[in-house]
Amino acid sequence: MRHREEAVSPLLPRSGKRSDFRQRGAIGVLAAVALSAAMAAALLAVDVGSQTYTRRHLQTVADTAALSAVKDIPNAQSIAIDNASRNGFTVPGTRANTLATAALQYDYDNHAFVTGGTDFNAVQVTVTTQQPYFFMLGSRLVTATAIAARSDVAGISVGAGLASIDTSQSPLLDALLGKLLNTSIKLDVMSYQGLVNTDVRLLDLVKAKGSVGTVRGLLDLDLTVSELLELTATALTQSDVADVDVKVLDALHLLALRVDGGLHLKLSDLLDVSLASDGAAADARINVFQLINLAAQVANGKHFLDIPVVGLDLGGLAKLNIALSLIAPPSRAIGPPGMDSSGNWRTQAHNAQWRLKIDLDVLGALSGVEGSGLVHLPLYLEIAAANAQLKSIDCKDPRDSSVVTVGANSSLVRAYVGDVNADAMTNVHKPAKVKRATIVNVLGLITVDAEAAINLPGGGDGGGLEFNGPFDEKNTQRISGLSTAGLFGSLGSDMVLDVKLLGIEIKLGELVKALSALLAPIFGLLDSLLAPVLSLLGIQLGYADVTTFYLKCGARELIF
Repeated sequence: MRHREEAVSPLLPRSGKRSDFRQRGAIGVLAAVALSAAMAAALLAVDVGSQTYTRRHLQTVADTAALSAVKDIPNAQSIAIDNASRNGFTVPGTRANTLATAALQYDYDNHAFVTGGTDFNAVQVTVTTQQPYFFMLGSRLVTATAIAARSDVAGISVGAGLASIDTSQSPLLDALLGKLLNTSIKLDVMSYQGLVNTDVRLLDLVKAKGSVGTVRGLLDLDLTVSELLELTATALTQSDVADVDVKVLDALHLLALRVDGGLHLKLSDLLDVSLASDGAAADARINVFQLINLAAQVANGKHFLDIPVVGLDLGGLAKLNIALSLIAPPSRAIGPPGMDSSGNWRTQAHNAQWRLKIDLDVLGALSGVEGSGLVHLPLYLEIAAANAQLKSIDCKDPRDSSVVTVGANSSLVRAYVGDVNADAMTNVHKPAKVKRATIVNVLGLITVDAEAAINLPGGGDGGGLEFNGPFDEKNTQRISGLSTAGLFGSLGSDMVLDVKLLGIEIKLGELVKALSALLAPIFGLLDSLLAPVLSLLGIQLGYADVTTFYLKCGARELIF
């Protein structure tokens, strides 16, 4: 029996391939859809990328315009438009560009804007443009905003009683600096002169210490004095200062080798720039000699230098011995002027005291006691402190015509007759304790014990000292100190006297008056001697040296 074969249409796939055909058709449709989606995504990416580029460009325009306009806030609008035009952004241009400025008051202390403030120091710039779509109809508004603030900053320092430096006295400088650095040194006059005449920028120190990157990073870095000296030498070598004196570099290297390796410090202990931006502080120049001295004093911890300065023999009739203590180095600060919202000065410097101990022996041969005169006056003086506050800055063009006003005053001077406690010259925590001392001794038969203390005001009333340029380490004014005329006369008149005969106290008013009259010429002698002696030491009682060593007008920064 023969089987009939079933006819098969030639249009249909054999062996069930109809489903495969249908799958291939579906895949083709999906591919077409996917390709369309990819093309749409690509077109969208082009539009998004274009808008991103436009937004970045607008932000650059806003940033640069704000930084430019804040230099002259009353004319901010025209300055910002001109700056934007030079950056390829014209108003209104072909895309309906806009640029608007607004004057603001920025509080640097609280990092906030003052609502309703009129002391404008910031400018907000807002720019807009219509960014057309490439593959769609219409356009999209793109906006960028920037706020730049400006601050005028100055650097001030105050020192109460620092002796002026006479570079011709290099043996004395060797002794003083060597004592501070805990070593022995020997530099010639030209080396000292070079150090005194050389400045180093904070920015150069930052560059020399590449690992810190910022001024604040540099100030917070813990350094040995040796490292600081080498860093200063490197900064001077790498700076743009032409012809750095080779003697300065040699002196820095020598001091770095000889200094006590245990002395270390942070530059923030020498210089307060807490309220100044990095950009404002970076250009500050610090005198190299003062940097070395301040670093050595701070690194010594107690900020104390005890020097038996002078002993004068006044023709055999009297001897005058003086010892001197420097308790703290001058204080320096960089920042903006005025007071903060709490009424505190934003930038201020405070300097602690000198202490002076004087022993006068008169007619030593008549006392009958070795090393003690007929009249022996132990005197002790404390010159407490000096203060300076940056009150205002009036920036002008040229910069050296600017006016910086600094308020300054020196504090009380305390003067004593009597024996002070043994650590009076070094104690930075408590005032001196004075007890009665024997000031007259006639062969042990008649003795007079005395004690006296007076407080006298220093110089300055906190009013304004006005500084013009150049703003460097030499731009110094001195607050007139206390006149020494009559100082010891005042002590003498306030002195309490105990008179003893053979150890027995005698309460004879007339005799005490006679003794006071006898001592009056002695105090007069001290009054006449004190001024020239202090002049030899470079000291004036109660004075303050105030320096405006740095000024940067319109230090600008983006704050938003």
